[in-house]
Amino acid sequence: MILKGKRRFPAGCILGAILLTGFVPHLIAADSLPLGTLTYREVEGDVVTTHVLTFTPEESGYGVDLRTTRPGGDVLQIFRVDADLATLDWTFSDPGRRMDLAARVQGQNIVLTGSFAGKRVDKRFSAKGPPWNQLFQMGLGPFAQSGKKDMSFRSIGTQGPGELKIGKMSVTRKGEETIEIAGKPVAVIHLRISLSGLLSVFWHGDYWYRKGDGLFLRYRGRNRKGGPIAVSELIEERP
Repeated sequence: MILKGKRRFPAGCILGAILLTGFVPHLIAADSLPLGTLTYREVEGDVVTTHVLTFTPEESGYGVDLRTTRPGGDVLQIFRVDADLATLDWTFSDPGRRMDLAARVQGQNIVLTGSFAGKRVDKRFSAKGPPWNQLFQMGLGPFAQSGKKDMSFRSIGTQGPGELKIGKMSVTRKGEETIEIAGKPVAVIHLRISLSGLLSVFWHGDYWYRKGDGLFLRYRGRNRKGGPIAVSELIEERP
């Protein structure tokens, strides 16, 4: 199925929150990932960015490639996740910022290595606590369908206040709505994701998931302090 989206907002963004920080828990059924390719268009002011996610099955879970095409250069992320979508390892490459990172679960730690702006990166975070998941946009679909009111998860940031740190995020269910995608009404579940605790006043984003199957459809929020509202929307879905 192909969805051709229309620009209906002054700005847009999809994976901005991954870039700010990122996260998700063991809530994902193995059948919930949409094997194939999903394309999202993000508009933030006068900047248009495209995000293409490709999902492939692996022996113990899934592999996901995420390529972001933007005016400042491409960013490539590769994820390996288990059947619950909990992250096993992740790589992030942004040549424009001279940032190359790799993170993986090793024993009781999440180990982050690589380089940024010519400096070596070597950090360890405890694997205890809310689950680590860099691919939370896709992973929150089952939570949206579950009817539960809230949850939390963690992710590693690549810019902003959470840069090279692992942070905790809170998710709140806002309710059911109907939005327009490609000129057609779609029943959705609205979630709000924010930094946890007192930090929630600094950032939040709104996310909409298709009620029928939990597929992530739209994001709206600010990707950076003082920046314009960004909106990201699914424009193409290829099994």
